[in-house]
Amino acid sequence: MGHIQRTVVINAPAEDVFALMADTGRYGEWVYHFAGLDEGPEILGEGDTFRWRVRLARLTLRPRSTVAQFDPPGLYIEEIRVGRLVRATLTKTVVRQKRRSQLGWTLNYRVIGGPLGVAADWLIGHRLAERAVRESLQGAKRVLETPRKAATTRPGTRRRQTAVR
Repeated sequence: MGHIQRTVVINAPAEDVFALMADTGRYGEWVYHFAGLDEGPEILGEGDTFRWRVRLARLTLRPRSTVAQFDPPGLYIEEIRVGRLVRATLTKTVVRQKRRSQLGWTLNYRVIGGPLGVAADWLIGHRLAERAVRESLQGAKRVLETPRKAATTRPGTRRRQTAVR
């Protein structure tokens, strides 16, 4: 059984961090190798199930996730199954700090297959899972700390100026 635990400090309110974790429509912006949402709600809640795709090298996996516990803006537990290969529990915590938030992920997983599964986990599974957690946390930090661009007008059009009295 593998265990990976990582945290990152994000300069954003805890509510914004948790909202990003629960918005499956924005997973493509920050989740490591996310390839799309096949089914499920746009915004997650307790008991929701969703199926998504992740692309690793030339292999596309289709995990099925179930939200086991959902307590905004602090805790979100997701149970993940990848076919008959992997079973995992991902615990996402958001801890409020003064003007920022600490986002922590704890991934507990098991590769099915007895001794062959242990060998596959030792060879590649643990490194892939560790990288996915690390890159996803960094992606969330990047998305939340990057300032949003102001709305722009189309080229060739003028912006209407309001009158000042």
